[in-house]
Amino acid sequence: MEISALATYRPSWVDASGRRTLGPDEDVATLAVSAGRLLGDRLADVDRVVLVTRRPDALLGTTPEVVLEGLGLDAATPFVEQVGGAPATVETLLAANPGTLVLAVDPLAPAASAAALVQAGSLVLDRPATARHSVPVRTVPLTGAGDRVYDDPRLLREQGWKRAAAEVVKEGMHPVTVAGVPAKVAGSLVRGALPGIPENEAAAPLLLIARAATDGQDVRLVAVENGHAVAVDVTLAGSVPVLTAERATHPAPATWEPASAAEIPASPAAYGRAFEAKVGFKAGVCSCGERHYPPRAQCVACGALDAQHLVPLPRSASVYSAVTVRAPVPGKTVPYALAVVDVDGTDVRALVHITDDPPGRAPIGARGRLVLRRIAVRAGVPDYGYAFQPEEQHA
Repeated sequence: MEISALATYRPSWVDASGRRTLGPDEDVATLAVSAGRLLGDRLADVDRVVLVTRRPDALLGTTPEVVLEGLGLDAATPFVEQVGGAPATVETLLAANPGTLVLAVDPLAPAASAAALVQAGSLVLDRPATARHSVPVRTVPLTGAGDRVYDDPRLLREQGWKRAAAEVVKEGMHPVTVAGVPAKVAGSLVRGALPGIPENEAAAPLLLIARAATDGQDVRLVAVENGHAVAVDVTLAGSVPVLTAERATHPAPATWEPASAAEIPASPAAYGRAFEAKVGFKAGVCSCGERHYPPRAQCVACGALDAQHLVPLPRSASVYSAVTVRAPVPGKTVPYALAVVDVDGTDVRALVHITDDPPGRAPIGARGRLVLRRIAVRAGVPDYGYAFQPEEQHA
């Protein structure tokens, strides 16, 4: 099995422990899109998408539709949601056919996402061994019983991670790197293991493969979770593109809770009408050539009521004007910054909020790009749109 390109993304915020954490406008869908879009024109080769995460509650709702539209892929592209951690990501890669885009997402701190395009390339994965043992860690709530956690770290380490890892590294010929456990634990599972990384869930294997590709080093990757371990030999036959989005960090506040407990009503009809234009960042174009964002029922130039066709807009822009909002707004953490931005190469101006930068720091004229974010939650329904991410970060 071969990989032709990799991409990795880490959020711009850190918690009190220094771990990357999601901003108030990020979730599983936006993380997946943030990593996947880094592949750029290579997305034209994608004919199937698999999203892997350990957080099944994040897969409810419209995640496939949001991710496909956010990546600019056809809505009919097969999309599979896989629940699991590091071994699930490796198993997904090994079973994937050429043309598969594998997205691995970790929404809890330390948060990250990564993407791999399975296609003929210079990075080859071969599975030498797999081990499985049953180690109960957590149960889901059953009728008449609550959610139970069997919190025995020693049992998990000795009968789970360590036992499984030992079985799959016996014949290893390359330096070993371990995914799926905290970095400080990796060395105790496999003697002489390469330094680990902060992330230890679904994205960890792709992050480690990306590091190996960047370093030009063949490794044996061991992905572990509970009593499950998968070993895969990562062999480089040449250079592999590794696209990375990792900005300098800002301290996150203690909570992202909205300042107002009031709830914004949800309108399924309005959501459906606006979905493609909002999530795909597309303008409506009249037969006379006038562009409107958001699309309008009536053209402002010629007055026509004809149906407008949608065209994608460029994602680069500059700030025309900006304001910091401090008044409590339902569903929003205040303060936050709003901006009117000039979209490059068009006459379109869009009203968006500013993301990944402290409120009030991005000046008029600041350059940046428009990125998919969760702009609001309306009666429990996530509402997606675009935010302005400044190129230059501001302290």
